[in-house]
Amino acid sequence: MKLAATEPMGGRILTRPFVFLSILVLIALALLAFRFVYGLGAATNLNNGYPWGLWVVLDIHITAAIGCGGYVLAVVIYVMNKGEFHTLIRPAIVASTFAYTLANFAAFVDIGRWWNFYQIALPWNINLNSVMFEVAICMALYTLVLWIELVPPALEHFGKHKYLDAFYKSLWVIIPLGIVLPTMHQSGLGGLIIAAGNKISPLWQTPWIGFLFLTSAIIIGFAIVIFEGALTVMGLGRRLELHLYRRLAKVLRWLLVFYLAVRFGDLLYRGALGAVLTETPVRSTMFMVEIAMYLIPLVILFHPVWRGSARPLFLAAACLLLGGAVLRFNGLIIGFTPSAGYVYFPSVIELLVSIGLLALEIVGFMYIVKRYPILPPRTHTLGPARSKGAPGLATGQGAT
Repeated sequence: MKLAATEPMGGRILTRPFVFLSILVLIALALLAFRFVYGLGAATNLNNGYPWGLWVVLDIHITAAIGCGGYVLAVVIYVMNKGEFHTLIRPAIVASTFAYTLANFAAFVDIGRWWNFYQIALPWNINLNSVMFEVAICMALYTLVLWIELVPPALEHFGKHKYLDAFYKSLWVIIPLGIVLPTMHQSGLGGLIIAAGNKISPLWQTPWIGFLFLTSAIIIGFAIVIFEGALTVMGLGRRLELHLYRRLAKVLRWLLVFYLAVRFGDLLYRGALGAVLTETPVRSTMFMVEIAMYLIPLVILFHPVWRGSARPLFLAAACLLLGGAVLRFNGLIIGFTPSAGYVYFPSVIELLVSIGLLALEIVGFMYIVKRYPILPPRTHTLGPARSKGAPGLATGQGAT
């Protein structure tokens, strides 16, 4: 397979956005120091009624799902043998690496006695019946695989090209792990909902929740690839490989049809669809928001003109990212019924730490793409006239 040419984007590191995001990271690190010293009780609003909160839902479940771009492209390129998509793989792997690294770190942050974290790996403590053990091990191993997949740009950056052939010969081991591991833990993340039993609303409590989490994660993987591509055009002035995104969109639309068929088929089979009318107004509204975030992209992706234009694709991708996030937020927070007398709303520290971790992911991505060969060569860059107004974004002109 011929590998796509890449190069560093170049430019200043200490731009205003980079500095601003770095300040948010420093604030989060200071608050994390407070959390590790004084404990979860002092830093969060968690209580005996809510076993999980913002850090578990946003920084683990949602962030890990957003990190599925590399997983999806690995399937497309190496399983379906679509080598033409190789030009998209490195930015996706960089984003996936930071997303999964921070998701693992967030799991560490959420451990009450964090100094005992290593005990999960001790043979005499292993519980093979625990879905959380499977998720923890698979996420940790997949994060290691992602960092290994960043070895080629690092070797190219430091001029060690002679080692590239040896690395590529080892892909027969790395690629299967990069596909099997996320398949396992993305479905396993739904285990929290199943374990909660009747405390979860019937709108989200289903034996199929693991499959729905996996399918929606794959959808998010496609969406984040398109989303990042559009941002690269608008923020960096580089040409969008629109012909590739059109092909991804064709697959994505049928995946959406399949997901919605399973989602509503499950509700109808369990007789739970009527809960939309009988649940609390907040749950009913959030369920409809969740479904709307899948229906809007479905209309866009089946429209032949919109599907071929970058701005509608960007909107569709943004809706799908939000839809996957709302699905997880609904199932774990909105649809959860605690014991009587307990309420939960994230503390200021929880919010600022989550914002800081997201900022760290963006800062890391910005640094890597500017210093390492990640993006396609500058021959793909938009011309001055087009990059200024970017009409190609709206019309799709010149995208091939």
